[in-house]
Amino acid sequence: MGDNSEKLKQLLDGELGPDALEEDPILAKLAERIYGEDFLEKMGLSRGESKRALSESLSDDDENDLLIEVIPSFESDLEPFDAPTSPPRINETGGMSKAGLGIGSIFLIVGIANLLGLLSFLGNNCTGGGCPTDGHTRMNWVSLGHLDNGWGWSPPAFDGSIGIPDIAVLGIGIIALLWTYMKR
Repeated sequence: MGDNSEKLKQLLDGELGPDALEEDPILAKLAERIYGEDFLEKMGLSRGESKRALSESLSDDDENDLLIEVIPSFESDLEPFDAPTSPPRINETGGMSKAGLGIGSIFLIVGIANLLGLLSFLGNNCTGGGCPTDGHTRMNWVSLGHLDNGWGWSPPAFDGSIGIPDIAVLGIGIIALLWTYMKR
């Protein structure tokens, strides 16, 4: 190994003569690859001779036969096909995005309108205390079945009254809108 590395160092330093390249076809091939195709011709060596010597030296050595891998031909029943010419179409607007936009908008608008007391017209048939005529203009979401009496109504948000169901309705609207915009 030391002799080969010394010869390689001499080749790289430009100190190796044509005699050494004629004797060692591997060094000749390396010189051709490093210095170019015309290098061997300038030194008086034929490229064909160096290739032939290189192939003979590789075929004599069993360890180097593994450098060339023979790949068997591929036999298949599949027929070749043409590649697609256009990319697959992707729907930019899905049905769910429109539904999410609609649901989110409805929940948000109804929730804000209820907080401001704009839905008090639904309590026209209310009897007893705590009705919209008494100033309780915000619907209680948990008591939607009691809009005809005072249990279904509360003071508006302007009076500092806001409940967890009101926050939930607004949250559902905001989450639905955010979900719709994040899916785009």
